[in-house]
Amino acid sequence: MGGKQARKGRVLQAALACTALGATSTLVGMANAGASARPHSKATVTLKFWNAYNTVTETPVLNKIVIPAFEKANPGIKVEDVNLPYAGLLQKFIASSAAGNPPDLMRSDIAWVPQLASEGTLLETSAQSWFAPIKAASLPGPLSTNKYKGNYYGLPDDTNTQVLFWNKADFSAAGLSGPPTTLAELWKDAQTLTVQSKGQFGLGVDSTDIWNVSPYIWSDGGSFTNSSLTSATGYMNGHATVSALTHLYNLEKAGVIGSDFKGGAGAVSGETGFPKGQYAMYLDGPWATTTYKQAGFTGYGTALVPSGSNGHRSVVGGEDLVIAKGGKNLADTVKLVKFLSSPFAQLAMSKAGDMAAYKTDTANEVAADPSLKIFAQQLLTAVARPVTQGYPQLDTDFSNELAEVLAGNASVQNAMNVAAQQADSALLAHS
Repeated sequence: MGGKQARKGRVLQAALACTALGATSTLVGMANAGASARPHSKATVTLKFWNAYNTVTETPVLNKIVIPAFEKANPGIKVEDVNLPYAGLLQKFIASSAAGNPPDLMRSDIAWVPQLASEGTLLETSAQSWFAPIKAASLPGPLSTNKYKGNYYGLPDDTNTQVLFWNKADFSAAGLSGPPTTLAELWKDAQTLTVQSKGQFGLGVDSTDIWNVSPYIWSDGGSFTNSSLTSATGYMNGHATVSALTHLYNLEKAGVIGSDFKGGAGAVSGETGFPKGQYAMYLDGPWATTTYKQAGFTGYGTALVPSGSNGHRSVVGGEDLVIAKGGKNLADTVKLVKFLSSPFAQLAMSKAGDMAAYKTDTANEVAADPSLKIFAQQLLTAVARPVTQGYPQLDTDFSNELAEVLAGNASVQNAMNVAAQQADSALLAHS
């Protein structure tokens, strides 16, 4: 899944519309250099681009800046932006592929790529001559979401990750000079920052799912599966994973972690409770900085996920671009793909809330929005959730068993033993 994409978004500055096309003509030319060329007839080729872009922040940038620039640089090619509901996009693509009439290009949730690749509906991008420079320029975490059984079946479109948000007033009141840099400090500071008389929890953890818990596990040296994605046993229930979860469980039991961890009726999310003083620390993505800016809340700082034995690790979110196998306009679709991965398009979309997935674009992105600096730094070591079509079941098994721990129905070790066995079945079914 792409993370909290419904809340992503950054209001596009009016100046961008006036300057983007003229100031970046060189980048536009670079985006099209070397594209698979073929002479056009007088008839216009129309490329269908399916997506579920946010219609408030993302779609206006796509339709007013990115697509017009592409069409200007590629006479004879038109792009039809087909915006579809996220909930039905995957199944619609599968059905259209089965009927022999898929779109030329789709913006896919990162979690869909392994399923679509396994069904034979996607072009293998790693077999294409134009893919090598795109691969080399990609951030490793976002790139890895396109890999299935050793080959790539898409390319990164946009990305995001989570970092630590900390409340400056709460830290000052607790006599803490700054955010924790290690997990050991995090566990200790969370206890220090908890003030039960004020309803203030030291830490918020927004759910028991892998998106919200994995940064603690990965940083502490744990994992969910082996590298070949064939087994969860020995990993999901391994010592390092159980150790990280035990720290979280003990803090929750002691009243240090807020209601967001267990969830249910009346639970308060980190993004809601943090600016109200209910959580002194929590993990969130770049969309939260926009939320707080709009609300006028400035009393916070951001930092890398505190490090453990495996460094500062967080989770990769975002979307990928996938090309339908057997598409009718492949040469022209490749031109569009190269353009969407170019610095021009990546920077334009970053101003609409989509972080660039390419190392070469980070400096310009951060210059345009300094609040993204810490997220760009965290993305250098961010990790993709298991890239397998069995992931949804694996995530459900893990989340449900961790919820049983929080409910007092199982020990961490026993719960993870059960979750690992269940996840093994999901992985085996798709091996």
